[in-house]
Amino acid sequence: VIPFNGQKDAPISWQVPVGKWEILLFYSCNTMQPLVVPSPNSKGLIIDHLSRKATRDHFGEFLSRLEKISTADKKMKFIFLDSYEVEQMLDWTPEFLDEFEKRYQYDPKPYLPILQGYSHFDTLIQKRFEADYSKLVSDLLIENHYGESVKIGDENGIQMITEAGHGGSPRVEPLKALGNSHIPMGEFWNRQRHWVTKEAASAAHIYGKNIVASESLTGWNHWQHGPADFKQLMDIAFCEGMNQVVFHTFSHNPEIAGKPGFVYHAGEHINVNATWWEYARPFMDYIARSSYLLRQGDFVADILMYYGDEAPNLVPPKRIDPNYTPDMPGIFPTFFYDKHKCPHCGRPKPIVHDHLHGYEYDYVNEDIITNSLKSKNGKLVLPHGPSYQVLVLPDREDISLEVLRKLDQLIFEGAIVLGPKPSRATSLKGFPENDREVIDLASKIWGDSDGKKVFSHTYGKGKVYWGKSIEEVLKDSGIQPDLGLKNIDNQDLHIDFVHRRTANEEIYFISNSSQKKEKVKAVFRVNPDMKPELWDAHTGLIQRDVQYSKIDDGIELEISLDPIDSRFVVFRERSSGKNDKELHVNLQKGKWGTISDQGVGQSLDISSSWEVRFDPEMGPSQSIILDKLVSWSEMKEEKAKFYSGAATFSKKFSIQKDMLHQNQEAFVVFDDIQEMGQVFVNGHDCGIVWLPPYAARITPYLQQGENNISIRVINTWNNRIVGDWVSPDEMPFTKTNAKNKFTKNSPLLKSGLMGKCQIKFL
Repeated sequence: VIPFNGQKDAPISWQVPVGKWEILLFYSCNTMQPLVVPSPNSKGLIIDHLSRKATRDHFGEFLSRLEKISTADKKMKFIFLDSYEVEQMLDWTPEFLDEFEKRYQYDPKPYLPILQGYSHFDTLIQKRFEADYSKLVSDLLIENHYGESVKIGDENGIQMITEAGHGGSPRVEPLKALGNSHIPMGEFWNRQRHWVTKEAASAAHIYGKNIVASESLTGWNHWQHGPADFKQLMDIAFCEGMNQVVFHTFSHNPEIAGKPGFVYHAGEHINVNATWWEYARPFMDYIARSSYLLRQGDFVADILMYYGDEAPNLVPPKRIDPNYTPDMPGIFPTFFYDKHKCPHCGRPKPIVHDHLHGYEYDYVNEDIITNSLKSKNGKLVLPHGPSYQVLVLPDREDISLEVLRKLDQLIFEGAIVLGPKPSRATSLKGFPENDREVIDLASKIWGDSDGKKVFSHTYGKGKVYWGKSIEEVLKDSGIQPDLGLKNIDNQDLHIDFVHRRTANEEIYFISNSSQKKEKVKAVFRVNPDMKPELWDAHTGLIQRDVQYSKIDDGIELEISLDPIDSRFVVFRERSSGKNDKELHVNLQKGKWGTISDQGVGQSLDISSSWEVRFDPEMGPSQSIILDKLVSWSEMKEEKAKFYSGAATFSKKFSIQKDMLHQNQEAFVVFDDIQEMGQVFVNGHDCGIVWLPPYAARITPYLQQGENNISIRVINTWNNRIVGDWVSPDEMPFTKTNAKNKFTKNSPLLKSGLMGKCQIKFL
């Protein structure tokens, strides 16, 4: 290796040995990659993300410009660093060689040809160097860009929201990268496999961040879905740890944009031009209530999974969108169904395990293990509060020497660890002495266990397992599931949960993300002397009078969940035992249920003879009488078939005197509403209906004799945009830059009221 000072015409002196040689010249230059999605005034080249100076210069430039127009009440509060989408290339920075030698204590120059595709005769030597190189790229990017941006934010009163996980083209060890932010952020898509929320949640938990944001509802399903569909996906993300929804995207639309207006190419277009925006309050309230409760206390988990020290790395999602199905079999990624591969990106999972029914977990990295993790009373604890029962190692023969040294201490002091006995180090640093130390330490810790005949070894106060499943180790250690389900097949995890703990409360969020109703017997691993309460984030109501059973080390409770339904179960030392005054479902004694669980008395079918009035500017000018409730898209009138917006359904019905009884509740229940509806009875507002079973309480407003009912129903923009394509010669009703995403053959969506409508008396 001959260093070159870069001076023009400077000679290189080299006595060439006999033989055939290839000469490689290494030099550093700009990649010339421009910003991927610049605004009109921000076009330019990407910065050197491995350079602290470049990061300082970058943020300093635009912060200095903002400072000229900032005031105390008009000051930037947040900066969002989106997913790292720099083209895959050889990452470098001018100080790279010096940093490499300082951190790894060997000269990297003889190994540089490996970065250009040349092979070392010793494949393990090559693998170690490549690992050292990739890890240094990760560390420099984290320290000099993500970490430095946090410092810059602190200096300017700005919080950095960082989407630094394994979306885009990652270079980093994602937990450490996400930990170097004020608010770590993941993502989840609609009808796509791109789900990376568990990663951001794990980073937040191990680095002591309370907020877990997630880029929410990205996708290409323009105006096809509404709040009920979105809630299903949000509940899954809540169970992965999200507690801050960040819509992708909420675009600004001046009047000149028309409707539905300007939108980004990816996203579900939640903004003021959504047809249902005026009815968005219940949906937004649900998000707000759920997010608030999921920020209380600490996340509760039993398992800590160490995913190795390599970069880039990944935390696979627990689940992804259950509606994601193959539309194009030839292109559909087969790794989606491969339990050994991440369903988001297709790379091998760091730790392969079957579904951990009833147990929660976090992933952890070398940084936290070596610098923060302690062993206390048989548990693994972090200084800011969280504790875990078991640490799981990846199934590989190499390990970070620094991690193994810390495991020696943690296990000896009482920790339980599951994983194979390592036989070598991951790095060239200190090689070959580092391998000898790994062998010596591993022999001491694992003893005579071999993972085949001998599956455990006691070491000091702790224990190491090898060759058993995670659930076997938990049960062997007497650790029961945090949430057990007794009477349900939950292999697909459609009944999922997340658990938070405060000083005085145990807070469980339970979700049914399937399209069918479920009644479950749930066993909660809580103090049996606590009292359960059921909190409904949809209505904001709390049921404190709950029937339950005390069992060994927990409480058993029966819960009914409608399709795409969810419930908070909050355990407290004391409860008033009194339900909210507004809790309007006539509950069976002490039991939480849904409308279909209650003792239904009489019912009145009002499914026929509805009058429908559309907005005449976009729909039929005359009202339509329906003998039965069918989708607008099935109607003969073309303006009804292609209608988007609000239409009012109304009819009269009679109530006999014997139908009305004191202490009896009455609901109007629809088979299906697409997307949302506001119900009125005798001119009184009975609320917005947007979730199954599509029911509204009408008890206070019913009267003997004739009654009037109306419901103002809103669908999405899809059908009207398709209609504009069907009639290209007519003046279009819609205006949007995304119109080319549709054709005249695009499918029409179900809209309005459909199926049966009944008045149910409980």
